[in-house]
Amino acid sequence: MSPLRSIANLTVLSAVLFGAVASATANNKAGFHWDNDEEAGTADLLFGDQPVIRYMYAYDTSDETRAHETYKVFHHVYGPGSKTIITKGPHGKYTHHRGLYIGWNKTGFEGTSLDFWHCTKGAHLRHVKFVDLSANEDHGSMTAEIHWNDAEGKPVIVEWRTVSVSKEPATEGWQIDWSTKLESRRGDITLDGDRQHAGFQFRADQPVADSNGGTYLRPKTFPQGEAAIQVGDKGNPPAHINLGWFALSYELKGQRYTVEYFDNPNLPKPSLFSERPYGRFGTFFKTTLKADTPLEMKYRVIVGRGKPSVDDVQSRYDAFLNALK
Repeated sequence: MSPLRSIANLTVLSAVLFGAVASATANNKAGFHWDNDEEAGTADLLFGDQPVIRYMYAYDTSDETRAHETYKVFHHVYGPGSKTIITKGPHGKYTHHRGLYIGWNKTGFEGTSLDFWHCTKGAHLRHVKFVDLSANEDHGSMTAEIHWNDAEGKPVIVEWRTVSVSKEPATEGWQIDWSTKLESRRGDITLDGDRQHAGFQFRADQPVADSNGGTYLRPKTFPQGEAAIQVGDKGNPPAHINLGWFALSYELKGQRYTVEYFDNPNLPKPSLFSERPYGRFGTFFKTTLKADTPLEMKYRVIVGRGKPSVDDVQSRYDAFLNALK
């Protein structure tokens, strides 16, 4: 065989092999996959080329601004069908409100109390390591070890947070299953506060606050007006509790999104539901985290395009209840 023919054959073979590798790479990224940037402290879950969620886990105390921006870990959410983040990060109205997040502003232990909601006086939530970061055609999942530290960097609570995402066809969006396990490192710990400053909550991006444009859906046995129900915690029992589910709807960059929040009936009660027109909502309960008994919390959040009916949301909530069984 002539040298020229050999070179030609090698060129063809290289092209075939390159094409196979490129095709395999494309196929590997056709479903859910992670893009973890350790230097930036972000882990993005994507479906194909569509970003889904972003785990914000940087911890940087090099200056006051970065320390403020990274004193808690949280999850951003992207709008289905877009590459737009629809949750708020640091700064803006109520800087401590960030995406999907959890905390109690009155965390009592050893005769003192720390605020893991506003993260004041050195309290902070710090990502320690990934326990799992996996994905396939059907879903993506992550588990992280997170330390709720005091000002000296010593853990008060150790959290194992698992967030799993799959497609939700009916809403053209995402089903986000959130599971948190909390373990005490300081004896019995009281988890206390109020419905505005504690619990597992969602905050829409800052433009929703600028327009005060958040509206709500609730189960049929509760008030059906779109305006946020804003109540305090007084009363026995207090108002606006134990709904089971509710949903926040808002427009962002010309697209309407609805976030369905499914509470867990197995968690301590009463569950106090919190709504604000600027786009923060979620639930809160009081309990004691025992020294020898972890607290496990499971929720489901569905993020979709448009605005569903109450019956449709109820049907998805019923499916969540069945999944808990």
